Amino acid sequence: MSERMTNILGYLTLAAILVAIWILFGEDPGREQGGRGEPTFSGLADRINETAKLTLQKDDATVTLMRGSDGWTVQERFGYSADDAKVRAFLRGLAVSKRREPKTSNPDRFGKLGLADDSINVQLADDTGGVLIDIKMGTRVDNGRSLTFIFQPTDTRAWLVSALEAASMDASAWLDETLPNVAEPRVRSVSINDAELVRGLGETDYKVSDLADDETMAAAFRRAEPTRTLASLSLEDVQKTANPLAQPVGNVEITTHDGLKLTLTLYDINAATWAQISAVYDAALADQGVAGQLPDAPADGAAEAEAFNDKTRGWLFKLSDFDAEILKKNRTDFVEKIEADARAS
Repeated sequence: MSERMTNILGYLTLAAILVAIWILFGEDPGREQGGRGEPTFSGLADRINETAKLTLQKDDATVTLMRGSDGWTVQERFGYSADDAKVRAFLRGLAVSKRREPKTSNPDRFGKLGLADDSINVQLADDTGGVLIDIKMGTRVDNGRSLTFIFQPTDTRAWLVSALEAASMDASAWLDETLPNVAEPRVRSVSINDAELVRGLGETDYKVSDLADDETMAAAFRRAEPTRTLASLSLEDVQKTANPLAQPVGNVEITTHDGLKLTLTLYDINAATWAQISAVYDAALADQGVAGQLPDAPADGAAEAEAFNDKTRGWLFKLSDFDAEILKKNRTDFVEKIEADARAS
């Protein structure tokens, strides 16, 4: 065989190999999808701050986050406030994401990457409704590097990319979990169901009011549990207040030395504990000059109470089982009976 014929056969073989690769991977040279190390979503970093709506969809479930003048809200929770930091972290991940490894272009194999029926569709839109990105998020690779399989229609294939945050389809997971709370040193008394726990200014231990002759106080840490709980109270879910509400299963009120009264009314709804929260300001306590001696006391107690009410008015808040258990305690949890022999001695 001549050298010329050998060269021709070699070129034909190479062409056949390239055609086979093309058939196998289906690459479209007309699409400029980028390569390893390049931004996953071209141009998004320059426009990420234009995002006004973030939509997550999977099967029949949808989570819709909307940006307003006061921050982000969760539409599936009646427009309650979202955790702005969590939303910003998710958007930042999209903006800084880099392509790590190209994957299959065969849709029949997308299921192995979590990009078939179990994928999460993620769409960002600006305030005109213009779509910034529309992608599928698949399986996250658990190797400590936040790698995720994705597919976007502008690409020829799936990619493994970096930096993406998890996309929860639980609308409550996007809520701002913080609830009105009070720094522990400010608290003067806690009325918890049928018990009254009080302490003086500067004191650390609570006393149980109206101890009977056959009673003694339980350990100090037990008497402090309600205040510690209320100082770090958070929600697990929200719903609009409905009327009529069921009979309350608990009532808790904390009063501060500087005049704030925060009231929680507890309800059992669908095997969970929900709280209705309100606040009032008693200027008489502040007028005694106590407020000026307290750390963390606000300059304007009335404004603090109104800010609390602005956040809680019209809402019910689902509490964790742990917090609910403490806030449902009663007097028998804070006192101990003294045996007759012990009293006599």
